[in-house]
Amino acid sequence: MKMNKIVVSLIAAGVMASPLAHATNGDLMMAVGSQNSALGGSGVANFVGAESAFPNPAMLGKSKGSEVVGGVALFMPTVTNTGFTVNTPVESSADHNYIPDISYSNRTSDNWTIGVAMAGIAGMGVDYTGANPNYAKAKTEMMLLKVVPTIAYNKDNFGLGVSPIIQYGSLLISYDATPFGSIKYNSTSKADTDTNVGYSVGGYFDVTPGLTLAAAYNSQIMMKYGTQLSGAGSGFGQTFSNELAQPAEMKAGVAYKFASHYTVTADFKSIKWADAPGYKDFGWKNQTVVALGGKYASEGYWLGLGYNKADNPIVPFDNGVPANATNGKNGVGNMFNNLFFPATIKSAYTFGGGVAMNKKLDFEGSVMVAPEVTTVVDISDVAGSGVTNTTTHSQRSYTVSLRYKY
Repeated sequence: MKMNKIVVSLIAAGVMASPLAHATNGDLMMAVGSQNSALGGSGVANFVGAESAFPNPAMLGKSKGSEVVGGVALFMPTVTNTGFTVNTPVESSADHNYIPDISYSNRTSDNWTIGVAMAGIAGMGVDYTGANPNYAKAKTEMMLLKVVPTIAYNKDNFGLGVSPIIQYGSLLISYDATPFGSIKYNSTSKADTDTNVGYSVGGYFDVTPGLTLAAAYNSQIMMKYGTQLSGAGSGFGQTFSNELAQPAEMKAGVAYKFASHYTVTADFKSIKWADAPGYKDFGWKNQTVVALGGKYASEGYWLGLGYNKADNPIVPFDNGVPANATNGKNGVGNMFNNLFFPATIKSAYTFGGGVAMNKKLDFEGSVMVAPEVTTVVDISDVAGSGVTNTTTHSQRSYTVSLRYKY
């Protein structure tokens, strides 16, 4: 018991030390763990182990025995921005971070399984503090950690699961826009944190021994980060709420296993950014995500690949039609979305594999590549007539995991 507490504490410390976690779907990580990541994030109907509690708590009902899965993802985003005037793009120095995860599950009877999982599941941020004043020395860091205890019930060809969610979040916004009117905020780069709770529920149904249909729902979780948003907005004459809710998610999935060794998976997800306080104030729309995966598994190893497609949730403000009076709200909104929080990735290609080291221990890994996306917005209200701001954003990530079954 003492050793388990030490392990959990170390993982938590590792997640907290990660400054940010770029992600494919808005500010959400596409998946947790090597197998779900290798299959494009398509895990709602596809059981892969203890980490299945993240996409759908009901899937723990397909577990056998007990296992612990731990891993770490190295995220390597490449983000450039043109700042407040048109010139050569500068690359953000927030170009890598490590995100650990750990999951545990235990079948307690023929019909019941319990588990607990913990991982950094969302984040975004940039760092232009080393750039010239044209970039306002902008620095942002957002991180979310979820602890997910789970209980799942299964019988015959169906299962149900529920997970209360404990969420910890941290938000930092800092800038020095002195050349544009002596505007500064949070020069000491102090972050504010909050903790709140939510829940996830899900179910699955085995239509045939090889075909599984499933669905899950994650509740909205309200977060409030001190005065980070209101303070940052006031420097530009704007009134922003400090609430920044993690949006609700509606998910459906299918998994089909055939010819003994092959599995194909598909997920559909709707992320309710437009209904989440904070995000809707910055013009975010609800986001549709489609994830596809394919896997070959034989005795002692597996290989997988996947694709994840998500429309951009950020809708640029139209400076010609002010959203809130005539005091520059639209240009400020565009600037914050594009310079400070460029959650603009639209697609990702994934692949990975695993091998059994012995009867109890598996080693797994995956790679994600997200092609570059370029976004141009109008910031005339902030920087002068006709001025635009351009962000380019691409990502790579490498995940490794160890799975111990007992």
